[in-house]
Amino acid sequence: MRLEVAALSHIGLVRQKNEDALGYLEPSEIKVRETKGSVFLVADGMGGHRGGEIASQLAVETIISSYFGLRETDPAEALDRAFKEANRIIIEKSQSDVSLHGMGTTCTALVFRGGEAYLAHVGDSRAYLFRDGKLDRLTEDHSLVGEMVRSGILSDEDARFHPRRNVITRSIGTHEDLLVDVSEEPIELEKGDVFVLCSDGLTSLVGESELRTVLEANAPGSACAALVDLANDHGGKDNITIQIIKVHEK
Repeated sequence: MRLEVAALSHIGLVRQKNEDALGYLEPSEIKVRETKGSVFLVADGMGGHRGGEIASQLAVETIISSYFGLRETDPAEALDRAFKEANRIIIEKSQSDVSLHGMGTTCTALVFRGGEAYLAHVGDSRAYLFRDGKLDRLTEDHSLVGEMVRSGILSDEDARFHPRRNVITRSIGTHEDLLVDVSEEPIELEKGDVFVLCSDGLTSLVGESELRTVLEANAPGSACAALVDLANDHGGKDNITIQIIKVHEK
């Protein structure tokens, strides 16, 4: 299995700074890659003058270092523990600096190991799988409007424009007890699979039908650029961060 990776983060057209972060690590050592796999993450920070950008970057850095530092070989369990370590670190940082009080971040992460993918998720950043022309959302939004959609009060389309769409109900760094959504079962990879990790700066402005159309017509690198352009064409009201991973045979 070979992974083709592209990533892009853009400040958008309205915000004064970029509070999103992304990261990935594909180990060069074959033994590490076989036991731990490769990790990809997108995070969207919030809170305070500098808090959002610090929280998202801390989450990305801590989850990667913690994941690979753990002896735990089950990717789902290791991701869960790594997310909780990031939660601890961000809380400690926010308590040590009054200007950072209340900061937190979303995070959505994928681990690819062998022929399988494992997912961990907190917040309203998203993961998608594009396979055989079909786009499937792999995550549930931990947000007020996400809960309203699941209860049948709102449609997905109405949720994109709801005035309280930015109210997050679960994030890293805001509560000591963190519940992480992790894969109950790994996703069995197929040749041609395309995975997308993205912040809500994309999904609040670009519909899933538009996302599918772009993925169908473009390689990962050009798809990232096209999706950022599309979000900005629709107003660019938030930071836009996208990571696309395509699965190839060796």
